[in-house]
Amino acid sequence: MLKLDKQQIEDLLVGAKILGTGGGGEIEWVRPLIEEVFDKGKEFVLVDPNEVPDDELVVMAARLGGGITAEEAKMVEGYKEVYERPELTAVEELSRYLGKSPYALIPAEIGAGNTLAPMYVAAMLDKVTVDGDACGRAKPEITISTTNIVGVPTTPLCIVSRYGDIMFLDKAVDDKRVEQICRAVATASGGMVGVCRCPMLGSIMRKAIVPNSISRAILIGRRIREAHEKGENAVDALVSAVNGFKVFAGRVSAFKREEKGSFMWGYIVIQGKEEYEGQTLKVVFKNEHIISWLNNKPFITCPDLICIVDAKTAFGLSNWKDDFTVGREVVVIGIPAHPLWRTEKGLKIFGPTHFGYDIPYTPLEEIIEKISRK
Repeated sequence: MLKLDKQQIEDLLVGAKILGTGGGGEIEWVRPLIEEVFDKGKEFVLVDPNEVPDDELVVMAARLGGGITAEEAKMVEGYKEVYERPELTAVEELSRYLGKSPYALIPAEIGAGNTLAPMYVAAMLDKVTVDGDACGRAKPEITISTTNIVGVPTTPLCIVSRYGDIMFLDKAVDDKRVEQICRAVATASGGMVGVCRCPMLGSIMRKAIVPNSISRAILIGRRIREAHEKGENAVDALVSAVNGFKVFAGRVSAFKREEKGSFMWGYIVIQGKEEYEGQTLKVVFKNEHIISWLNNKPFITCPDLICIVDAKTAFGLSNWKDDFTVGREVVVIGIPAHPLWRTEKGLKIFGPTHFGYDIPYTPLEEIIEKISRK
């Protein structure tokens, strides 16, 4: 077991934001949660997946939601906030429903906010966090989960709104229906709910996750911090830390974002500079970056990671804020997806066709090899 200190948490935030591929929850909204843990003498404790006993219970906890329209926002006008931390209440309520308290929690994804939120819940309940997640990156939908690939049920689950609603979903047709139901409740609840789901035994969990992804994010953040301290190139440090590839660099020329249905939709256009001069990269996102086109031709796609960082600092940039200002210099890093995503079922769940694009998935390494031969 590893007890994380404040510096490791800061490194984790930096690394997780990059792996969040434009989404994954904002650092700002988990700052108070982090401070609360340390102020109350609680601890962020990581446990290796192999250390979880076979017969102990592991659950996922997260905030689910995104952008909503002004009309959708009117649905909660006049209601008072009851639960400040709905994801914490969701774990407590699902434990009561199941009649068993979890041994550990595990994030549904890697992203600054959405990794720290379940870690906060674990700390406040004196539980441990499994060093892993169910994606290896951030993703926009519940269905996009390695647990779905291997067939671990998402239910029973508990949904909690900030306004006092508590709901249990005992059984669902499939993960797609779970996504539809949770997303509808989030849309009707101001765009966000807390969800505790996917109760599973330790023996099952190990087959259904991306292991050691939290410690990976910490390493990424530490390498970038050390590069800054030594006056070295932070982008080079990032590429080395993730075993990834620098695939583009340039200036942001356009950014469009639209909020609806508890999702954030949009695109980013980057005009190349230096070795990429005269080229254009377009990246489409649904909360997170999913598809890219280089000079109007399909380029890197999900499930591989498209990470866009500041060219000077190598810090991750967010689709939810005003990070993509026109003229900002950025670098695009490609990172191979976990092998589970490159299986036939994994690509069906999280390949380009899932989002309606008639684009065949090509592994990032093959794309880079073709470019290097030109």
